Amino acid sequence: MSLYAVTYAYTDDTELADQVRPVHRGFLSGLFASGSLLASGPVSSGDMRGALIIVRADSEQGALDLLETDPFNEAGVVADRAAVAWTCVYGPWSE
Repeated sequence: MSLYAVTYAYTDDTELADQVRPVHRGFLSGLFASGSLLASGPVSSGDMRGALIIVRADSEQGALDLLETDPFNEAGVVADRAAVAWTCVYGPWSE
């Protein structure tokens, strides 16, 4: 399995995000416990709000598939997502 950086860009519906956040975090907690999720957290720049999620998967599509049933994604909080292969040279996940 390889490492992938998945980015989320959120919609402007902060009320919906606040409502769904507890189950979203529960979902991510399950992926973390299984070893598929290595790190995740919110990112922002100006008006852009989103998240960076580091996962282990077999492919970019596999990384997206892993997060397909994320409650944020299912509820429509995620406006856009992308996955790119990531090589960790230094850090706890480097080989």
